Amino acid sequence: MESYEAVLNSIKAEVSFGNTTIHVYHPSKLSSGQIGYSISPAGEFLVGDKDGDWRKTWLVIGYDETCGDPIFIDTSEEGYPVYTAIVGKGRWDPQRIAVSLVGFAHGLSAIAAVAQSREHPVALEQNPLTQSEKDNALATIYQHNPNMDVSFWENILSNS
Repeated sequence: MESYEAVLNSIKAEVSFGNTTIHVYHPSKLSSGQIGYSISPAGEFLVGDKDGDWRKTWLVIGYDETCGDPIFIDTSEEGYPVYTAIVGKGRWDPQRIAVSLVGFAHGLSAIAAVAQSREHPVALEQNPLTQSEKDNALATIYQHNPNMDVSFWENILSNS
């Protein structure tokens, strides 16, 4: 299995589509990305084993700029499945957004492909995404993330 660092190095650091921007940390930025999740700004560990706690095997690999929600992998699982969770609820309820880090990379690439000339709201308004383009992007995402709910990706393509 390829290391998560190698996969992260192959992913574009920022993908913007309409109102949404997804940031991905390359390995040299991973430690600073953990602040506020597994470690406090003062260096205290914030992980636990209770329901709703941040897990010690979770590693933040990026974030959704729109809402500030983290994007993270579970380092204890094969292929490093990718999750997000809503910030500010007082607990962490992860939502799986990709079956693996490689699947996430393919999903983000599919978004980047349709994002050309649609990187911000005005550009998207001037060049709206067609249903065919949306369907093709979602098909690519689903192909690399089989048997998975792709609502995270649908939201990016619909709400932007």
